[in-house]
Amino acid sequence: MKIRNKFISGLIFILIVSVIIMNVAITKILKVNMESGINNSLKQVMNSTHEYIRYKLLTNTSKNKEESLIEEGSYIVKYIALNYQCTVDITDMQGELIVGNMEEESKSVVKNSNTMAMEGKGIVDLNYKNGGINAALTYPIFINDNYIGIVNIAKNFDSEYITYRNTMELINIIEGGIFAAIFIFLFLMTTKITKPITALTNAIIKLGNGDYDVPINQHGKDEVAILAREFINMKDKIREQIETIENEKDKVYKLEKGRREFFNSVTHELKTPLTAISGYAELLLTGMVEDKAFDKRAIERIYSESDRLHKLVLELIEVSKGLYVVKEEVKEVDMKKLITQSCNDMSIKASKYSLTIVQNINQGVIRAQEDRIRQVMINLIDNAIKYSVNGKEIYVNSYRVQDKYYVEVINHSNPIPEEIFNSIFEPFVKLNEVNNKESRGLGLYLCNEIVKEHGGEIIVENGELVKVRVTLTDSI
Repeated sequence: MKIRNKFISGLIFILIVSVIIMNVAITKILKVNMESGINNSLKQVMNSTHEYIRYKLLTNTSKNKEESLIEEGSYIVKYIALNYQCTVDITDMQGELIVGNMEEESKSVVKNSNTMAMEGKGIVDLNYKNGGINAALTYPIFINDNYIGIVNIAKNFDSEYITYRNTMELINIIEGGIFAAIFIFLFLMTTKITKPITALTNAIIKLGNGDYDVPINQHGKDEVAILAREFINMKDKIREQIETIENEKDKVYKLEKGRREFFNSVTHELKTPLTAISGYAELLLTGMVEDKAFDKRAIERIYSESDRLHKLVLELIEVSKGLYVVKEEVKEVDMKKLITQSCNDMSIKASKYSLTIVQNINQGVIRAQEDRIRQVMINLIDNAIKYSVNGKEIYVNSYRVQDKYYVEVINHSNPIPEEIFNSIFEPFVKLNEVNNKESRGLGLYLCNEIVKEHGGEIIVENGELVKVRVTLTDSI
């Protein structure tokens, strides 16, 4: 066999193996990402629907929750099917159908999953078909320490599969084009290799023995020089292609990270109205305050915060479907009223820790997103309560200077460790306190982001007195 043919054959083999390996790797990565996205989507569906079912059953007056499930089953199935574009079956713990609208094909997929669900496990089954994917989610309904039923949800993910398939087809076309271009180029260039083969062979032998400093002449117009230059060019092209793939991969990771951070942020926002609701509800339930005016005010606050929580959940559902990004209306906000109301709401929690919130609030009106600013106040006061030591008072001050409105939250505390303080506004940074196990370290990060959105700044002064000062302006 001629040297040219050997050379071309060897390079073609390398290219084919490289293309196959790259194709398999990319296919696997895209498939894993697609299935991970579907699993995450179904996990969110499971969390949301399970909370909704718990709510419906706990508000049902029937003492037996199995009977409640039968009574509310039809409404639950319609709600889930409408809001999540899926089909739903609800069975008892023995697998007997209570109510549902799932097709027989989907029922056969989840049949084995029901057995595992009876053991308290949530199962996701992906069924590939021609041109799409059908996913089935099975999980048990757990209320009051008992499993009372099983939910089967079948959802279509054809669009995700089509996107995956189209991406792979595009990659195959690009790989084929690159392969064809390189093959033609190498074929044309190797036909000119007639001189000096011996020198190049010796250089290759030395290189094979580990001598990586072998000089390769790339100057001139002879065949060896051209081969050397083209080899370098090919290496650079491959590196550029790898860098391009890495950059695209980073974009995908950043998008996924942004999605997770968004849902973490919105989940953290849910705590704001729940703080007021649980506080007032506890006082009403225990009858600690016998004041009709207070009872009326408490009921009004519970209603308003419940309504706000309901709107937030609905917005979260819409965002999860990709319909729009939540953007609250900017309006004039009475800061004295907002801060006073936040302090009153949090004073219920503060009293549990024998703490008193001392208010020195001054008038001020700014243009802002009211609920976002309320969230900042709740988070800052909540942090002051959680980390207060050696003191009975938490001071909340506010004042206006020219066009800026300042808010200060001050509490007695142990000094914040330097490694925590230096990155205090970064997400997921938190103190490992015993009474703070459920904190996700998002409070100050969210406060900082909200304040920056309003054109302001937030500063923390460390020491035995921890002072958090927020500066807000009218410009947004």
